[in-house]
Amino acid sequence: MEASERRLVAAWQRGLSGPLQTTDGRMLHIVYRGHCPGGAGPDIRAALIAFDDGILLEGDVEFHRRTSDWFNHSHHHDPHYQSVILHVVLQIDADPPLDRTGRPIPTLVVSLPDPTEPGDALSETLLVEECHRRVRARPAETLGELLDRLGDRRLVEHAARFEAELTRLPPEQLAYQAVFDALGFSRNRSSFVHLAEMVPWSRLVSLVGRRSREDALLIAQAILFGVAGLLPSQRSESTIDWETSSETSELESIWALYRHEWEANRLQAADWIFGGVRPANYPTRRIATAAWLIIRYRSDGLDQALLTTVAKGVVRGRDLTDLFLVDEPIDYWSTHADFGRPLPNGPTALLGRERARDAVINVVLPFALAIAAQRADRALADAAWETYRAYPRPTVYLATRVLAREIGVADHLVRSARRQQGLLYLLRRHCERAACLSCPLGSEEPVLA
Repeated sequence: MEASERRLVAAWQRGLSGPLQTTDGRMLHIVYRGHCPGGAGPDIRAALIAFDDGILLEGDVEFHRRTSDWFNHSHHHDPHYQSVILHVVLQIDADPPLDRTGRPIPTLVVSLPDPTEPGDALSETLLVEECHRRVRARPAETLGELLDRLGDRRLVEHAARFEAELTRLPPEQLAYQAVFDALGFSRNRSSFVHLAEMVPWSRLVSLVGRRSREDALLIAQAILFGVAGLLPSQRSESTIDWETSSETSELESIWALYRHEWEANRLQAADWIFGGVRPANYPTRRIATAAWLIIRYRSDGLDQALLTTVAKGVVRGRDLTDLFLVDEPIDYWSTHADFGRPLPNGPTALLGRERARDAVINVVLPFALAIAAQRADRALADAAWETYRAYPRPTVYLATRVLAREIGVADHLVRSARRQQGLLYLLRRHCERAACLSCPLGSEEPVLA
């Protein structure tokens, strides 16, 4: 989220002053401002607004600098934005987006005063520039230590969620669902988790059994694609060439043998988001990746593979990264983004090293800490923390790069995964929620619990 958009959200939360009129001429009254969850999806959820024509709407609110940003961000292809009832912008430069019925979404144009002006509505609750000034005034060593502590806090929170899940899920299923969640990235996470719930680890492993790798992989892919609703026969539009026909004929035949088990409980093609997603990250490729990982760990168990590798105390992290690396050059999915759609830039690993490192940070280490807490295994916890504190950042995330640039954090201070997670903690917990008053970086003397 850009700084201007964060200021818009903060102004909304504070309460927009003066008469509010949408671009279609209606006067608007904000009954309930809703809440700001952070992360992917609309900026404000569950707001309640009333118009002077008697219409009362409940739903989400999205904020942009320009009207066209709605389309630039591919929200018109994203079902998560179908509940948006108001689009708040600083500038009109395109036609308003349409809601699910084809009607224009009400658009509200607002202007933000200079945040440094005395008496500004934002000055009491948000001074982005002042926050940035304080950050830049901190010694690099102090700032780095603070990011380390925030990164630790983010990992602890992740581990706590895993530990809570262990009260209802066996370790192997939790590890399996966590991997699926990571494969979904931001846009398809919920669909991937639902897929893992519909096709449990124990059931899928029992179906592939001890078959050869080739046969087991076909069965796993056929079932996962079938339950996902993404086989060509389940989709209204699909392009089939000879190579795709050869690939899908076996998958379709295998799915026909098992479909009765999931026919009443499966996903649909419409549950998956392709718009705004890089072809190499299409959900079809990620499902194929999941099948490879299932076959790789079907004997020893995914959870045991993760824990055993962490327990070795690997500091450089190479072995942990190799847990998820999937690069099969002869596989159909190494050259295709979807059925019948070749990758535009040629063969690409199903899951490369950068994404594998992401999985280590977001799955392996919090999972290991949760298991360590459940079993009171101090050695495992120490090994997980040792790895985390020495682990390099997976890649330079766009979101953290923009935030670091805005607040003046030098790139060389954020070379570790730990500090990158600290920036993500700031972004999700404070910046995206416009919670600047409680931000530990913006305060004069940050106190971390």
